[in-house]
Amino acid sequence: MNVQILITITGLYQADLIKHLSEKTHALEGKWLASKINHIEQQMAGLIKVEIPLNKVETLLSHFQALPINLDWVELKRLPKEKSNHFILSIDAKDRTGLVNDISQKLSENSIKVENMECNRIGLPDIGGTVFTSQFHIAVSDVFEKQVLINSLQSISDDLVIEINDL
Repeated sequence: MNVQILITITGLYQADLIKHLSEKTHALEGKWLASKINHIEQQMAGLIKVEIPLNKVETLLSHFQALPINLDWVELKRLPKEKSNHFILSIDAKDRTGLVNDISQKLSENSIKVENMECNRIGLPDIGGTVFTSQFHIAVSDVFEKQVLINSLQSISDDLVIEINDL
């Protein structure tokens, strides 16, 4: 019997790490169903969804734990898929402290599920400061109204530039 597990890895970036992880998985008759690997500075973080025979999970995890990375994992239960609509929410603004917190509060208040987010602060010498730029992949219910979310987010600050597009 096969099971699905979600493995979280973090640590200092290492050349060939992904190759080693995928080789160990393949050697144990496992397959990667989905993965996301990101780097910030010299650190990396990843999520890997693996399907593997149940009797080989412990061996796979021991191979992974032998590498110089931090590792956590959970077995995934098969749940029925939620029906939702997906959008890309882009927000740009003059940078200030607490902006991510304020945005996440408004998303929560509007029952928005954040599936992926990327936020950056970019220094612009021409304006003598930094700007905040972000992109969120969001999932919403059938009763979602774009304008309601836009109005809610604009209550944070009047300098937010907000776009919501189909994914």
